[in-house]
Amino acid sequence: MKYAFIVNPASGNGKGATRVREELKAYETDNLRIYCTEGEQDATVLADSIAAAAEKEGETVNVYACGGDGTIQEIAKGLLNHPNSRLGIVPVGSGNDYVRCFNHPEHFMNIELQLKAGEREECLRKVDVLEYTWREGEQEMTDYAINGINIGFDGNTAILAHDLKELPLVHGTGSYLLAVLVNLVKKKGTDLQVFADGKEIHNGPLMLATAANGRFCGGGVESCPHALLDNGKIELLLVRNITRRYLMRVFPAFKAGRLETISGVDKYIIPMRAEEVILKPNQGRMKYVADGEIRETGEIKVRVLPGALTVIEP
Repeated sequence: MKYAFIVNPASGNGKGATRVREELKAYETDNLRIYCTEGEQDATVLADSIAAAAEKEGETVNVYACGGDGTIQEIAKGLLNHPNSRLGIVPVGSGNDYVRCFNHPEHFMNIELQLKAGEREECLRKVDVLEYTWREGEQEMTDYAINGINIGFDGNTAILAHDLKELPLVHGTGSYLLAVLVNLVKKKGTDLQVFADGKEIHNGPLMLATAANGRFCGGGVESCPHALLDNGKIELLLVRNITRRYLMRVFPAFKAGRLETISGVDKYIIPMRAEEVILKPNQGRMKYVADGEIRETGEIKVRVLPGALTVIEP
């Protein structure tokens, strides 16, 4: 058994990553190596090469992502084609939404527990991955998300929150809530055609559209409380255009995962599950967020890859 910890030094303003690197030094051996990323997509290349080298030697390898949701997604991509690999997570980002979907998210910060869990079959969990494709000219592009894709109000909020983190004293959930306030003033949504498993379910303006694998976004906002990591389905949530006043009234319930409990809200939301979703902008290209990564494309096709990834759950 081999172990690799890939640390993103920039995660969590650098403080969390530095702490983890110091703690890991006590465990470093020939079979446990520590790597640091140096740039965008670096983690994907590292994870792929580490898993490929172990595969060549006939070894199983546990690769731990030490960073935020973006780092986890990058490493997951690098491991997808390597059945000898498992994904471990040490959440030191600002949002850490993905680990919130597991039974004991607090256990993920315990290195001793993480190493023991990596050796126990009952701690290995097969989870789904979302594959999404789009076209750039004549070329079809493919990428993956482990948590979710957000378009419209929540996507715009995540994009603004990313920019606000550059400001002093603004970070984590605080940047998301500040971005919510700014976007409440703008109330900018989206305009989409939406298909689920081949059937058109919406065509026109929306407040937001989310295709999710996990329950949380924005550092703890439980936008899709019914989403499951391992049910072979995409959790789709569409929210129709609503007034600014109504949005302010329902946002606390939305954040807490209780949107459906509000009387009369069912006429504004379309929740459903599907194996394939198509999101098509009615005008030009659309800007959205996939696992924290900001993208701008035309139509995207999202499909679920059931049990495509093995995650270590301490």
